[in-house]
Amino acid sequence: MTKNTSPQNNDLPHTQDFVYAGKTQTSILLETASDKNPYISQKHYLHGYELTDLIKQKSFIDTLILLFTGELPTLKDSQLLERLMIALINLGPRHPAVKSAMVAGVSKTNPEHLLPIGLSVLGGQKNGALEVSESVNFIYHHVESCPESVIESILSQTDLTKNEGEIHLAPGFGNQYGGCDEHCLALSQIVFEPYFTQPPEKNTILQWVKQFSLLLNKQNQGLLKTGLAAAVFCQLGIPARESIGLFQLICAPGIFAQGVEQTHKPITAMPMLTDEQHIYPSKL
Repeated sequence: MTKNTSPQNNDLPHTQDFVYAGKTQTSILLETASDKNPYISQKHYLHGYELTDLIKQKSFIDTLILLFTGELPTLKDSQLLERLMIALINLGPRHPAVKSAMVAGVSKTNPEHLLPIGLSVLGGQKNGALEVSESVNFIYHHVESCPESVIESILSQTDLTKNEGEIHLAPGFGNQYGGCDEHCLALSQIVFEPYFTQPPEKNTILQWVKQFSLLLNKQNQGLLKTGLAAAVFCQLGIPARESIGLFQLICAPGIFAQGVEQTHKPITAMPMLTDEQHIYPSKL
């Protein structure tokens, strides 16, 4: 495969107050016009690689990493993201994003609206895409620091006795239903495996996340699925802002599958809480 490095048109017309681009600018995709019609593209180059070559020679995972990083991945990088995508393909019906799609589905919401509903909830800060973004920044910021020192610093500023329910000591790290997420820990060992066959200096980020998570177990805390995703994104060099949409993309199949399944069921298939079962917190 050869990489096309043809420059984009960067002519910038001037106005009195601002400088506007002559056309929409992107370094991701280059279109070459058809000889017969300049408004019809003849070839597409994704970060310099012709799309037809990518179809013939590369996998979807390879192309996805190329799309977000600008470079084709190594085999281990490709395996790492593929394992993460399988691990997070269905967050389960207890996750608010999945539950929202299921409730919408059983309520006979149009199928084309189920995924947008679920993804809007998945964009939230707690156990959602925003927490992934914050976790990416947290890992990047602390990966050169001693995990024990980071935990001591966090605990010195946190009174665990005043916290009830689900606690996240750091973005992507915490507990669920009062305990460590054992399933996420098991998943991380399998997801990280391609990189743990290398010397430690070759996978500093994943080693740090693993050690930090295990040390947190002493505080009844641990790695969460948002932190698992963030660790992989950091290893692949994917920035925090880009991690938001990529996390949503990875979780989208399970959200839609669980939601559309409910469209085939009567509304009575979903539990209906009585007034007595609702909890109304007192005003602060």
